[in-house]
Amino acid sequence: MNDRYIFRYIIILVLIVSVLLSGAAMLLKPYQDNNKKNEQRINILKAAGITGVDKNNAEQLFEQHCTTTNDGDLPYYIIDDKTTVIPMQGNGLWGPIWGYIGLSEDFQTIVGAVFDHKSETPGLGAEITTDNFQSQFSGKEMKRNGDNITVEVDAIAGATRTSDGVKDMIKNTLEAYKAYFEGNE
Repeated sequence: MNDRYIFRYIIILVLIVSVLLSGAAMLLKPYQDNNKKNEQRINILKAAGITGVDKNNAEQLFEQHCTTTNDGDLPYYIIDDKTTVIPMQGNGLWGPIWGYIGLSEDFQTIVGAVFDHKSETPGLGAEITTDNFQSQFSGKEMKRNGDNITVEVDAIAGATRTSDGVKDMIKNTLEAYKAYFEGNE
């Protein structure tokens, strides 16, 4: 066989593999979208203090508990007509961090918080995803000083930049929603 035929076979093989991969991606997209939506539902419900949520019951529990949603510029979810859950985005040491924070009816107390990250250091900044870190937010009172809103929680030892990123993310999110809180108090 000469090089020309080998080259043609390689090109044909590459085309076949490309078509198969594209087809697989198209077939899997709805499943990936559903998994992403379920992960969002699970995190929203956990931030609202709903327990026992998993991928098998997330959709049902979300439909059961979520009474209002707003997907506008300031998105929020109202759970059981009493807890407002707000999405958050910020920056950790190595990349984006995000999460949800659940607030009581009077917007003074945190009901729960859920955090995630793209690339924080395992055993350090990645600890923001653990129940141990997230549970310290439940029941915390927000402190207001003029236009500033803060929440005092323990940082993660050895992960100062990620801890500061979480603190800044919460502060910036709560301050962005200040008009919403004042209009609904």
